[in-house]
Amino acid sequence: MKVVLPSKVHFERVNISVLRALGAILNFFYEFSDVFKQGTFPLVLCSLGDLLAGVSLGFMMDMLRLLPGLMILIPPAIDMRGNVYGALGSRLGTAMHIGVFTPSLREGILRKNLQVSLLITLLMSVVLGLLARAVAVLFGFRSISVAAFVVISVIGGVISGVVLLFVVIALSILGYRRNWDFDNVSAPLVTAVGDVVTLPSLYVAALFTLLLPEGVVLALFIIFVALAAACAFCGLDADDRDVRRIFRESVPILFVAGLLSAFAGVTIESRLESFLALPALLIMIPPFLAESGALSGILAARISSMLHIGTASPKPLPEKGILKNFIVIYIFAVGVFSLVGVSAWAASLALGLAAAPPLVKIATVTLFGGLLCTTFLNFFTYYVAVAAFAFRLDPDNECIPIITSMMDVVGVLCILLAVLLL
Repeated sequence: MKVVLPSKVHFERVNISVLRALGAILNFFYEFSDVFKQGTFPLVLCSLGDLLAGVSLGFMMDMLRLLPGLMILIPPAIDMRGNVYGALGSRLGTAMHIGVFTPSLREGILRKNLQVSLLITLLMSVVLGLLARAVAVLFGFRSISVAAFVVISVIGGVISGVVLLFVVIALSILGYRRNWDFDNVSAPLVTAVGDVVTLPSLYVAALFTLLLPEGVVLALFIIFVALAAACAFCGLDADDRDVRRIFRESVPILFVAGLLSAFAGVTIESRLESFLALPALLIMIPPFLAESGALSGILAARISSMLHIGTASPKPLPEKGILKNFIVIYIFAVGVFSLVGVSAWAASLALGLAAAPPLVKIATVTLFGGLLCTTFLNFFTYYVAVAAFAFRLDPDNECIPIITSMMDVVGVLCILLAVLLL
């Protein structure tokens, strides 16, 4: 039998193909080098920061039993901080790209955005409390009173909102002076800080509410509802056109986002005893959902800026530049979701929690579930941005809230699906 050996020409062709492939890979990483340099650290910080949020949730197990239904409020409360201040960061990033940002608190883009963010924070905190109670009643869950829900939501929202306001101000001024691409930095850092401060803020608010007489809670409820109505009037009737536009575009989409996140809370509440029996899984939820939100925030901010400056156009199928951004998000996803699994496993061991799953199993669950989430968020983010742009709405106001809230629902479902399959 005659053996035919590969010719020299064949080897040369193979080598050329390999070199071209390597060259394309190197060109890709060079093209997006700023994204990887500026985005990696915030995403890692987001993962580790939200691990603290997960540990906080683990320590809230007794509070969750004392205040039935509170779990329904937690995902929308966490998301609302990221949605309001993530969208704020996205708008400031766009302002930097088009050259209208000035680091002044007395006038200009920064002042207007801070003003409207404060109005939205107080209004939506009341709305979330009302929504949480309504959803609990709708699904037949035993829960605390509507007054308690609103008081916890508002106190927790104001505490975390003030912290986030200072963070976004500092980041925007620092990013402007150091010429950062703010789209790559704001979403992960705001998500991380928001998640870290929101859970302890809710814990403090819940503890405070438990200690107050029912009459005082009811009085605070009435005051907060009145303040929310005043915020709505100020936002809708503001003298500044930009403030009115941001408020009117943001509030409806934030309401929808809060409703979606509440359903994520319902999913967890319905299986709460299972999560409480396996604290490592409970610890994993905040960083997992936060990374999904941070990745979608990066992509949403980048696509919004591309649509604004004309480097991408709203088409039925994503263009080559958009697909390259999808690949960037996948690369980030592999690293950050693996880190989520490893860190959740390490935290559960360090805290001596019972029934900690094996490292390989929890890492596989988070990676598989994370890649499922990433596939959904890539296309969902693109089409939400395109739809917002087509209807002449600002994608900075529309994309981040609806996408991060949808990712809560999808993220919880992906975790449960990964657990069932693996």
